Amino acid sequence: MSAGRKLFLRIGILALAVILTGALASQYDVKKVDNDYIAAVLEKDRLIRNTPSPKIILVGGSNLAFGIDSHMMEDSLHVHVVNMGLYAKLGLRYMLAQVEPYIKKGDIVIVVPEYDQFFGNFANGDNTLNTALLYTPSDRIGDFIKSYSIVDVVLRPRAENARRAFMHAAAAAIGREDEFFPPDTNPVYTRKSFNDRGDMIGHLGRKGMNPDSIFVRSLPPLKDFNKKTISDINRIAETAKKVGALSYFMFPSYMQRAYAMSDKSIDSLRVRIGKDSRMPFLGTARDFVYPDSLFFDTRFHLTGAGREIRTVRMIDILRRAGLRDGWLSVNAVGPAR
Repeated sequence: MSAGRKLFLRIGILALAVILTGALASQYDVKKVDNDYIAAVLEKDRLIRNTPSPKIILVGGSNLAFGIDSHMMEDSLHVHVVNMGLYAKLGLRYMLAQVEPYIKKGDIVIVVPEYDQFFGNFANGDNTLNTALLYTPSDRIGDFIKSYSIVDVVLRPRAENARRAFMHAAAAAIGREDEFFPPDTNPVYTRKSFNDRGDMIGHLGRKGMNPDSIFVRSLPPLKDFNKKTISDINRIAETAKKVGALSYFMFPSYMQRAYAMSDKSIDSLRVRIGKDSRMPFLGTARDFVYPDSLFFDTRFHLTGAGREIRTVRMIDILRRAGLRDGWLSVNAVGPAR
C-alpha cells in the first residue's frame, strides 16, 4: 500500500473513531424539560426553524435577550421577529452558525454583537459552548461542523459532559456535591424565562442591581482585534444576499459608565469594522448608550424600562431603513406602542 493510501486510511480511521467516541463517551440526553438557561438554545432553534418569512432575525448575545420587546417590534413593523439572543460567551461564531441555514428570501438579518466579540478569541466561545453544543438536535450537527469541526461539535462536548458527570459522582460519593456543585437558584436565568419570540422576560418587574455595583471595564486594545470575526459576519452577509435576504449591523445597548471608559476605543472599533464589513451599519454606537439606572445586572442587560426605550429606538431606525431599502411598505408601518 502506498504512503498516500496509508495516510488516507489513517485519517478515515481517526475520523470514524472521533464520531464513535463522541457518540459513546457519555451520550447526552437532550431533555425537553431541562430548565437550564443554556437549554434555551432549543427554543431558539425552534423559533428560527418555524417562524415564517419574511422575518427579522436578531443575532447577538444577551444584550438582545435582555434588551428587546419583540412583540412591540412586530406590532410596529408588521414583520415577524425572532430574537436569537442568549449569551455572549457562546461566541458570535456559534450565533451565526445557528441562524445561517434558516435565512430565507425576504428575511432581514440584524447582527448586534457585544463589543467583546471583536477581541482575542472571544467570538470562538468559552466552555459554555460545549453545553450549547450538547443540546444541538442531531439533524443540526452538520450545520455546526461547517463552522467548527467534528472534534469541536461531537467529541469535545461529550468528553466534557463525561468529565462533569464523573466529578459530580465523585463529590456525591463523599457527601459534598452541594458544596462543590451548588444548585443554581437564580429565578431569572432559566430556560422558562423566555417568551414565545425569544425575549428574556424573567427579569421584568424585578429590582436590578445597584448601578454602581455593576462591573464595568474598558475594552481591550485595538491590537487584539480579531479579523476572523469580520470574515464570519461577511459570510452571513453573502448568504443573505444569495437567498434574497438583507443584512445589517447594529451596535449593542451599553451602559453610560462603561461607554465613558471606552468611547474612543468604540469609535476606533467602528472604523475598523466598517473598513472590511459587507454589512451596512444602522444607527451609531451612541444611539444605544443609556443611563446606568436602566441596566439590570451587567453593562449590556437592560431593565424593563430600558428595553422599551431601546426597542422604540430600534424600531425607528429599522423603519427608516425598511422604507429606504424597500422591504417595508408605508402601509405596513405602524406606531410603536
